[in-house]
Amino acid sequence: MLVNSVVTNDLNSLDMPQGLIELLIENSLDRERLLKMSIDELAFILNIDIEAAKIIINSVANYSNFMFHDMRELR
Repeated sequence: MLVNSVVTNDLNSLDMPQGLIELLIENSLDRERLLKMSIDELAFILNIDIEAAKIIINSVANYSNFMFHDMRELR
């Protein structure tokens, strides 16, 4: 259950509605897997509309870019 807790905490750090986060958790999707998905693929897997899938993908991409910039500033 520790892995689920880490994934849940990781997803909860994303800037998106809680309902979408819960949907990702229910479908065992994590940020790493989401970064590799297209918007269309995610919409199909979750059975959601394209706009909701865009919110998820953009939130994941923005979070990853933010973390990358923070790591570069530490050098």
